[in-house]
Amino acid sequence: MRARPEEALDVRWHFGDFTLRETQRRLERDGQAVRLGPRSFDLLLLLLQRAGQFVSKDELLSTVWAGVVVEDGSVRVHMSTLRKALGRPDDGDGCAEWITTVPLRGYRFNGRVRREVPDASPGAPPRSAPPSFARLPVRLSGLVGREADVEDVLASLESQRLVTIAGTGGIGKTSVAIHAVERYQLTHGAQVAFVDLAPLISRDHVLGTIARAVGAPADLPDALGAMTQCLAGRDVLLLIDNCEHVVDSLAPPVAGLLSALPRLRILATSREPLRVPGEYVLRLSALAIPDAQCLSLSEAMRWPAVELLVERARAAGAGGFVDSHGPLLAAISRQVDGIPLAIELVAARLGVQSIEDLARRLDSHLRLYALDSRAALPRHRTLAAALDWSVALLDDAELRVFRRLSVFRGRFDVASALGVTAGDMNQEAAFDALVSLVNKSLVFFDGSDTVAPYRLLDTTRSYAAELLARSDERPSLLQQHAAFMLDLMKAATEDLQELTEHAWSDRYAYRLDDVRFALDTCLVRQPDAGTAASLAIASAPLWFRLSEVSEYLGCIRAALDHVHRSPAPDRLAAGRLEIALYNALWHTGGALAEMTQACERALAGALEFQVPALEFQARWGLCALNITRGEYAPALRHAEILNDHAGRSHKPVTRNLSQRMLALASHLCGAFPNAEAHAREAAAVDEATRRHRDNAFQPDARTTAVAILARTLWIRGDGDLAMRTARQCREEAEALGHALSLCVALFWICPVAIWAGERTAARGCIDRMLQVTESRGFAYWHQWALCYDDALKLDEVVDRAAHVEEVRARLPALDGPRREMLATFCDEWIDDGLVARAMRGEAQWCTAEVFRSAGRRQERRDDAAGAEALYLRALALARSQGASAWEWRAARALDDLACAVPR
Repeated sequence: MRARPEEALDVRWHFGDFTLRETQRRLERDGQAVRLGPRSFDLLLLLLQRAGQFVSKDELLSTVWAGVVVEDGSVRVHMSTLRKALGRPDDGDGCAEWITTVPLRGYRFNGRVRREVPDASPGAPPRSAPPSFARLPVRLSGLVGREADVEDVLASLESQRLVTIAGTGGIGKTSVAIHAVERYQLTHGAQVAFVDLAPLISRDHVLGTIARAVGAPADLPDALGAMTQCLAGRDVLLLIDNCEHVVDSLAPPVAGLLSALPRLRILATSREPLRVPGEYVLRLSALAIPDAQCLSLSEAMRWPAVELLVERARAAGAGGFVDSHGPLLAAISRQVDGIPLAIELVAARLGVQSIEDLARRLDSHLRLYALDSRAALPRHRTLAAALDWSVALLDDAELRVFRRLSVFRGRFDVASALGVTAGDMNQEAAFDALVSLVNKSLVFFDGSDTVAPYRLLDTTRSYAAELLARSDERPSLLQQHAAFMLDLMKAATEDLQELTEHAWSDRYAYRLDDVRFALDTCLVRQPDAGTAASLAIASAPLWFRLSEVSEYLGCIRAALDHVHRSPAPDRLAAGRLEIALYNALWHTGGALAEMTQACERALAGALEFQVPALEFQARWGLCALNITRGEYAPALRHAEILNDHAGRSHKPVTRNLSQRMLALASHLCGAFPNAEAHAREAAAVDEATRRHRDNAFQPDARTTAVAILARTLWIRGDGDLAMRTARQCREEAEALGHALSLCVALFWICPVAIWAGERTAARGCIDRMLQVTESRGFAYWHQWALCYDDALKLDEVVDRAAHVEEVRARLPALDGPRREMLATFCDEWIDDGLVARAMRGEAQWCTAEVFRSAGRRQERRDDAAGAEALYLRALALARSQGASAWEWRAARALDDLACAVPR
């Protein structure tokens, strides 16, 4: 086995007081060895390599116990041993426990991890844990006759960073690529990611598909930059499959990644080269075929095409072959030109047909086909003829199912297959036809896939789609497919509160390409404003869970345009689309004015048609927008209307949402006792409400309420309880594994740790918020993390005065809420605009702090009287609000002034 470049070095992983030496297989704590068994060591190493991400039990078993049959409980036993060896983290380690277990999801290492390679340059930043890559497809059969091709690919990857396996459809490009990548991974230890572009219907989806495959955010304006950051410093081999239909869109990002990442290699499969500078193209030929007519069986089997034919025939249930079959097997392999897909199609028939009969019928068919297809390339003619021949042997039910399955862009399950045959086919007959198509190699079945085991190969799907286009059922079938996807997305929405996030994604994430196709049908091919609107609304959870919000925004705009242009516009559907538009704009940094208009239009529709749920969503949006603009009094009025609405509702989730908004708005309006009461009520939420579909786009109900409570408690003067509540909130948010919920929790509790002077806890929270917001593309929350980072740097930088001045110079460019927050961290971080805002009563939650900081400014200007007046205003306001922390600060400022100015 070839050694990895780093294998001779002592790669080290640091967390807390621990250092894990990867090469020495040694764990140390403060330099002293910690005893770990080999399995426990391997478990810990894998968790460190995937720090912050869930690693499933199955993955742990397959990696740590590779090739060994063990009970599932082995992971649990060794994990218990590992926890005992590590003990509990210290307060400064940034987590409550080193390893978290979440049922149905797996195990996650929570601590901050730093990877060190001794020969790394001194200025190089520490590397984070590797991202979660899309795995290679499972190989269900061996590779026949391609050993030399695999070796060619491996040799090319040694000297080339971009290798493209080019060849006609059905020639075996994907199989060769997968085998080569598996061999490369074994010998080089590189990380491998798989990207399948076959299901894409638009070139616009290329970047997002690659980003998801390498664990990078797919919905960032600079997705290429996110991928570059994700892969920086790693030895990665990226396999990009089925590139031919998106070559023009694929070439620029491939060139960009290779330019930015010197340790990246890319292996692509395509029917044509990518035309990227530095590309090395390997042309894949058909399998070698016998050139002699009379061969014995053993002689024929020396040829790869015959070997594959026999192997696949036996797998299909064919009987034994004898010496007299040698010439027939050789003839069949020649007739299909050694093309693997054509061989598999023909071999499937040998399970139900004699070789003599098959050879005779195939010969007649191919000769007739050749006469009608002289313009096509020979190999294209052969594959099309083989497909024609296979399809000609289907009965009516099998043919109908085959062409209808072409509407699915990727994997599908039995229910989906039967869904597009419902109405005019007996379901048992349709299922039998599906099984028969699998047996005839026209439909691929992956037994290891428990969710959606069926799919059509790209070449076969194109052929089936052509058959469908020639039939008279295509328009109705496309409508049926769109209706089926609509029903499926409605079921997905209902399942949000029944399934864990991981289980929900397993069940529905692969449907995105089919949803795209169905929306394209309703918006472009066969415009249907009603179905387009309904599907766009129903599929919202899928788009948001997969971080494809920018693309979803385009779908919403298109659906709204179709609704408005309809002869009789459905204003209620338009209102629901407006709410979806608001949510999409919110997450993609849309303009506040457009978001406000969307909510106002949705509210008008809700009131016109008296739809309470839509009214509640619209008012919630308007309330949140008021808070974002710093308009807290209007936000509180909206929150009170929401509360009245919730009082008339029978839904616990509606009441909980209203309590959360009341807590938030009351806090920002300076009504701290009310904020505490509402936050406590909102925090007492049951599990069913937390997972309700109305919370699909919201951060977790409980952790958000607890976070608001923690900050409110600190301002009210109970610092110890506030810090305990903040720690509890972070622990719960981390355990959820939901990035948005964690960001919102950290947004509220970071200031608590800063105000309390808990620098270690504050740094842990801020670093975590910076990491999550940057990795997930949460630009809005990332700006807040930078704001908190500026505050903590007051105690960390060497030149404090320079840092204060640098931040103060940036104040005019910041929005009102962030300027308010900064004023509570440093009394020099105020400007005239913020003081005027406080004087108008528009920054209620921190007005006392703004007055105090303004008083400090007057002191520096030698205006003691003006300073005293401002301090007294701050003191009186803080007392009236029950803001004991602000009151204490104002009182201390008065005392300092009294000491400085003799009376």
